[in-house]
Amino acid sequence: MINSVMPLIALPLLAAVLTFGLRRSTTLSALIAAGLPLAGAVLALTNDLNTPFTLLGRELLLTTGDRYAIAYLFICTAATFMGVWRTSPNWTYYPVALLSLTAVVMTLGGRPVEVAVVVGRPFDPFHYSVIFLTVACMLAIFPLQGGQPGVARGTVRFMSLMIIALPAFLTASWVLDQFTQSPDAVNLAQTASVLILFGLAVWLGVVPFHAWLPGIASEAPPLSSAFVLGIINVAVWFLMLDMFHEIKVLHDNPVLLNVLQIAGIITAVAGGLLALAQRDFGRLMGYAVLSDIGVALVAFGTGTAAGLSAALVVVFVRTFGLGLMSMGLAVARQRTPRPDDSFESLTSLAWRSPWAAMVIIIGGFSLAGLPPFAGFAGRWAALQQVAYNDLATSAALLISTIGVTIGTLRGLQYVFQHPKADSAQPDQISPLTITLLIGALVLTLIIGLFPDLIAPAIRQMVAAYTG
Repeated sequence: MINSVMPLIALPLLAAVLTFGLRRSTTLSALIAAGLPLAGAVLALTNDLNTPFTLLGRELLLTTGDRYAIAYLFICTAATFMGVWRTSPNWTYYPVALLSLTAVVMTLGGRPVEVAVVVGRPFDPFHYSVIFLTVACMLAIFPLQGGQPGVARGTVRFMSLMIIALPAFLTASWVLDQFTQSPDAVNLAQTASVLILFGLAVWLGVVPFHAWLPGIASEAPPLSSAFVLGIINVAVWFLMLDMFHEIKVLHDNPVLLNVLQIAGIITAVAGGLLALAQRDFGRLMGYAVLSDIGVALVAFGTGTAAGLSAALVVVFVRTFGLGLMSMGLAVARQRTPRPDDSFESLTSLAWRSPWAAMVIIIGGFSLAGLPPFAGFAGRWAALQQVAYNDLATSAALLISTIGVTIGTLRGLQYVFQHPKADSAQPDQISPLTITLLIGALVLTLIIGLFPDLIAPAIRQMVAAYTG
């Protein structure tokens, strides 16, 4: 039995080396890039991995919640790479993305198991984790840029904000160290809490730090933006859960949860309303994810185990809508005169590439949280946590869903517009790509209709983060 985190670090590193050496073989690189993380997910789910592993003088270990989180991220990475293989043949960033994934593993394994304030005892810092996550973000810049000439504004915003948050975390770590020496200095605990909350808000993309979300979603290659929005951003979520569970000055302060819930309401409503006004599927996808982030924060901000469970469901099922939409956009970009995501460019896409049109629209509906798609499970779970005692918050979540839905319906009008007689083109998608798209569609429907399939993993994570 494997008992340490070392294999979960070694597998993506090995995959990065192999895919770099085999970069001229697109198929083999994609299969290795997807296969080794998938093997890592199996290891994480079937082994405890709770034996400390020393790396560069730091002990790395995983809790039960971290194991499930890493398994989820590995599975999402494997699915993303399979989508890249079939929809983006010129994508050559497997090694960099795998190195970024390795840094994510070290992020979740590099924090203390528990941060307690004991007079005279040195503080066990979490700054290793935030540094590793910053490295993961910086590595993700390369696939985001995607070989485009010049520098994409969304990528610059993403890079700038990820770096801006780092000093806040490092300063908070130093302040908490001082707090262990002077536990009566309440102002130190408050300062550290504010700094950590600020850093998390910036990294998550909470309003007003959200400008990079629609930017990268519209400018970067679709599956590169899906890697950041569905893996890097979700890793920030898991790091936040670790911090609130392990740092007592955070989980003993209910005011922080109230602040997070208010930020979530603002973010959810802003995401929905901004999505409603878009004329570009990429930006629509970015604002739909922004709305999703807000909904998850509202559920987490309730401070209950049921609220945490709902937040995890929201985060988990985001992958399905995001994956569908990004794969559809990747296919569509190859079949439009102008390789962009605007509604105008994708006019009559359903007649040229019906499978791409279908997955884009269903992906949008799933991100909006409409039944019977996967996203509905998360939105419904979050709404249940606030519906009985907070009418205003319930209305905010509904506005968020309605906004993303209307934005998707506006795009649908263009996609299904009847083409001119001379503009219709035959569908050139390969059978293997169609099979992959159908598989993703079916999985989205299955999770939407039977959300209890992910309930065991959610229960295990909730127990780990609340125990």
